Amino acid sequence: MRYGKFVNAVYIINVIVQSFFSLACPMGLGFLSAWLLVEKAGAPAFLYAVLIVLGALVGIYSMIKFIIDTMTAVERLEKQREKRKQESKADKNQRDGKNEEKL
Repeated sequence: MRYGKFVNAVYIINVIVQSFFSLACPMGLGFLSAWLLVEKAGAPAFLYAVLIVLGALVGIYSMIKFIIDTMTAVERLEKQREKRKQESKADKNQRDGKNEEKL
């Protein structure tokens, strides 16, 4: 049973790390593109604020979408697990019934 708890803990850590990266990567790309445009192309400096805020908004959207998709997948897996449990119980009951008939 401890193995299952360990796997669940690793899965939770994975979800947290992935949601952090889905938030941080667009912000980083916004900063990098703003830096390139300002320093190399001579664009106005307010572009830093615009692209970082845009990156943050895209990151928040991406993070929320990732979390919703993950929770949907977890619910689907739990339903499949419950269905398999019920099917295995039904199969076991059916086998037990056949074994009792043979006796």
